[in-house]
Amino acid sequence: MDRRMRLGIALISTVLVGLLTTMLWFVIARPVKVLPRGEQFPPFALTDQRGNRLLDSDLRGRMVFVSLMHRRCGEDCAEQTRRLLELRKVLQSSGRLGSEVIFLTITLDPVHDTPADLSALAGELGVDPQSWRFVTGDPHEIKMIVGGGLGVYYTEPDENGKLYAERRTFLIDPSGMIRTSYPAEGPPLETALRDIDLIAREMSSQGAMRFVYEASHLFVCYPE
Repeated sequence: MDRRMRLGIALISTVLVGLLTTMLWFVIARPVKVLPRGEQFPPFALTDQRGNRLLDSDLRGRMVFVSLMHRRCGEDCAEQTRRLLELRKVLQSSGRLGSEVIFLTITLDPVHDTPADLSALAGELGVDPQSWRFVTGDPHEIKMIVGGGLGVYYTEPDENGKLYAERRTFLIDPSGMIRTSYPAEGPPLETALRDIDLIAREMSSQGAMRFVYEASHLFVCYPE
C-alpha cells in the first residue's frame, strides 16, 4: 500500500470518526431543541369579523395560534378561551403581540356565525382585529380546512348550538408550517411561551447555527 493510499484511508477514517462523534454529541447533548415540522397550513380564502377577505398568505411572517370554536359554544370553549386570552395578555405586555405573534379563530359553525356575530364575540373578549382575526366562510371550505387540512373531526351544531369537535389549537410558524398543537383546553402558558421562543430562535438562525438547527431536526431534538 503506497503512501497516498494510506493517507486517503486515514483521512476517510478521520472524517467518519468526526461524523460519528458529532452524531453522538447531538444525541446526548442536544445543543438546541426544535419543534417538529408538520404540514403546511391549508390554503384558504375566508372572511374576518370586519367583513374583509383574509388569505392564508396574509398570515406569513408571524407566528399564528389557530383556534377552533364558534359563537355559541359557551362553556365548551371557556377554558380554551381563557388560556388564549392569558397568552395574549402576556404577549401584549412583552411587545410581541401583533408584531411577532397573532391569533386566528376559525368558526366551526359558519352557517350561523356571520362577520357581525364574530365581531360581537371579539368585542366581548376585548380583542382587536389587528392581532386576533375571527373568520367564517363557506361551510364546505371550512370543512376542507379544518377536517381535511388540520385533521380535526367535528359535527354540525344542533338547534342549541352544541356540536362535537376534536377541538385543538395549532401553532403555525412564520413560513406557514404547522409546528405543534395543543389539546382542547388550549395551550398552557409556559408551554406556549417556550414554543414561541423555540420557533423565534430557529427562524432567526444564520450561518453555522442554521446547520445546527437542521441537524437538530435530523436527530429529533424535540422538547419533552
